[in-house]
Amino acid sequence: MIHRVFETSFPLLVSYEVLALAYKKGPGHRHHALVLENIGKDDPAPLPTMDYGNYNQSIALLVLNASIIEGLVRSVLSQSIFDDYDKQVKKEVEEGRGSPSKPQLMLQKFQSEVEIQGGWEKLKEQFLFYFDVSIDKMLSEDAKESINALFVLRNVFAHGTAIVHPKEPMDETMKTEYPYSWYRRLQRARVYLKKHFGHDDIFENLAEYAIPEHFLGATKLFFDALEKEFGEFPSRASDVISKLRDYSFGYISFSR
Repeated sequence: MIHRVFETSFPLLVSYEVLALAYKKGPGHRHHALVLENIGKDDPAPLPTMDYGNYNQSIALLVLNASIIEGLVRSVLSQSIFDDYDKQVKKEVEEGRGSPSKPQLMLQKFQSEVEIQGGWEKLKEQFLFYFDVSIDKMLSEDAKESINALFVLRNVFAHGTAIVHPKEPMDETMKTEYPYSWYRRLQRARVYLKKHFGHDDIFENLAEYAIPEHFLGATKLFFDALEKEFGEFPSRASDVISKLRDYSFGYISFSR
């Protein structure tokens, strides 16, 4: 069956760039201006590191970032399966088979599952099954927690719901109390953000200027590790991954 393929990861990357430009011109731009004002001063003014106005772009940037990662990893897996499927079909044609073999049908079925079944955790399982490569194990501990924290946040933000988080820690004895389920759901992200940005309050950590660029840096390290483990990327994903790795946050590269 003739079909067309449109990789959404590149337009998502362009959208990310446009939002990052707006982010730099918002609270982040004011922060940068204060940095410039302090240059050369013997007694520089203390600089704010956070602004709740950052949410206006940073939340969307985090959602786009996670979607780009998931899309590119899915593309790597999907094209690899398709290439193996194509080889299997050609082999069977050369052998004179009149109907598809079970290996051919299984490859076709698995490719459909990879492309249609959503979710980062499911995708990691499929990647491990097909390549015998664990995405979590190929990363350093901090890099793994960074990517996992990003997807925890994406799964909350993408639905547009309010985030609820207690001001005090909650343990197992409080699991029947509200908002224990929220506390458990956000635990990995909360611990990771506190480690890197220092606030006990998850909302304060998310308001930090450096949040989007921090996760972009983690994304580049992720694809460096994936390439080292996987080797050359399939053509559909390789161009976008290359563009992503060369991109500098807040600068124009694609949206001219």
